[in-house]
Amino acid sequence: MKFLFLLLDFCAFSVIMWSVFVLRGYVNSSVFERNVPLFAVIFLFVTFVLWLFSFYDIKQLRKRMVSYKMLSVAWLICLLGCSTMIYFVSSVFSIPTPKRLLLIILTVYYVYICLMRRNYFKLDFAKKNVLIFGQSETISALVKEMKSSRGFRIRGVEPVPAENKHYSLNNLDIVVTGSRLFKEYPQAWEIISRQFISKGIVVDTDFNVYERMFRRVSRESIADSIWLLRGIGNRHEHTMYDDIKRAFDVIASIFLLPILIPLGLFIWVAVRIIDGYPPLFIQKRVGQLEKPIYIYKFRTIVPGGTEENITKCGRFLRRFRLDEIPQVINVLKGDISFVGPRPIWENEYDFLNKYVPNHNIRTIVKPGITGWAQLNFKAPPTYFNFRNEAPEELDPHAFDAAFTRLSYDVWYIKNRSIMLDIEIMLRTGLRMFIKDTYVA
Repeated sequence: MKFLFLLLDFCAFSVIMWSVFVLRGYVNSSVFERNVPLFAVIFLFVTFVLWLFSFYDIKQLRKRMVSYKMLSVAWLICLLGCSTMIYFVSSVFSIPTPKRLLLIILTVYYVYICLMRRNYFKLDFAKKNVLIFGQSETISALVKEMKSSRGFRIRGVEPVPAENKHYSLNNLDIVVTGSRLFKEYPQAWEIISRQFISKGIVVDTDFNVYERMFRRVSRESIADSIWLLRGIGNRHEHTMYDDIKRAFDVIASIFLLPILIPLGLFIWVAVRIIDGYPPLFIQKRVGQLEKPIYIYKFRTIVPGGTEENITKCGRFLRRFRLDEIPQVINVLKGDISFVGPRPIWENEYDFLNKYVPNHNIRTIVKPGITGWAQLNFKAPPTYFNFRNEAPEELDPHAFDAAFTRLSYDVWYIKNRSIMLDIEIMLRTGLRMFIKDTYVA
């Protein structure tokens, strides 16, 4: 479907560009011919910005309507970037490009993007027809999400498939089964095989569908060690992945140092003068394979204080992630990477291992400055307040945030790749200037 979106967008951009040039009287002149290659590059840049702002993220577009705020920011970035591009090309290659044409083309094209993304999933053929068998926490979450989504139509939800019932296959896209269905109801396998698999209908488990829909793993699947083993232990990872990632970490750190050292010195002086505390501090955290590491950060909390005791400079530093700058030293040392699950405090890690199944799996890869969980979920509270409480006294939902963070970390571990790492870094850079909008 992403290719379909891209094809439709290219056709729309071409028609809009041609129409604007016609209306302005340039279509039969050399101006049009000389600007076609330039606007082809502009289309690629605009497409990259739209991708960066998730306008090609089919899963997100199914779940919610287009954000006018994000669309406006993307339009402004495109206008500034393309204007700079045209100014450079016009001055160097002497290609005349009226700036008003760019403004009109981008504005009309973004109106098209808004209307297309808002209304595409209202079309009948764009919806996925789903039939669900089984009962579980994961299935309940899927049903709730699909009912509120624009891109799904639930054809039925049944605890078990009926042996003598004829199910209509007309426009049926996928059958979802509970992960415990065949174990609890062995007859279901024969029914589903005969009625759906043999007829070419896609059949998948609730765990897998949940993972694709939410881009995190379900709480139930975290506790399923066999499912985790299949997903993580059976990865056909390219043998060069770790080497390429490490090489990128080192090269990027070296290139960033000339920029970060002056900025870091300025922050160091500002924290020292304004807050009056030692600007730099070290935290002991859990690294890869549970190895202890020491993370460098700029101080944002009053010494001996809690998360509520943020310093005067701390709010600004946290807002733009500037307190993380010293961790480039950790990247150079090899303690962490730019991308990976965030390392957590040693005491908190040991505590969570007691209450969150398979929590230690997040340490099988090198931790990072930023990660998939940080992009998609607000950092959960620390769990020091719960350390001295008996298990029976703990709130049943006390660890929901820890489960959610782990669900994103496990998804990253299962799907990590160079392209995913690049996407996370690009979106992290964007998130520095746009207020967080987390999805729990």
